[in-house]
Amino acid sequence: MRLKDFHCDEKSPEKNQGVGLIEVLISLLVITIGILGMAGVHSSSLQYNQSSYVQSQATFLATDMLDRIQANNHLAKSGASYQVGLNDLEYSQCVESGYPDSCEAGNCSPEEMAAYDILQWKFQLRCQIPGSQGSITYQDSDGVRTYIIRLSFPEMGNRVPLSDVVLRGIL
Repeated sequence: MRLKDFHCDEKSPEKNQGVGLIEVLISLLVITIGILGMAGVHSSSLQYNQSSYVQSQATFLATDMLDRIQANNHLAKSGASYQVGLNDLEYSQCVESGYPDSCEAGNCSPEEMAAYDILQWKFQLRCQIPGSQGSITYQDSDGVRTYIIRLSFPEMGNRVPLSDVVLRGIL
């Protein structure tokens, strides 16, 4: 075998230069795309988590108000004191000095207690879920009163839309 023939069969070193660099760049591209995908999934997860938290808080506040109505059962079955519209009695800010505490001593009539319950509920809505609104209505049918408590979330800035929370309770 001659030296010249041996050299022709072997691949020349110039053709193999840069192959490792291309493989590293492709690997970096694949890793970068994977990391960007994980960041997008994490961002969506945080948004859905925030929406779930708001929905849970709203459910808790609606249930709390229904419990207050049931505690004042006699007035709730016959009177019209436990009604409030979405835009009624709204608090402009959440400051401790604005917290309604007129019936803390327990010396209130049932009507005063109903007004106190609604004021506290509206204050808690403002503080715990800023931007939310709440309403309480009732319907009478066949001697049964059904209370409808609705919490609404207009334009809260979430990309995940929040649906209204509606709780119905029968007295």
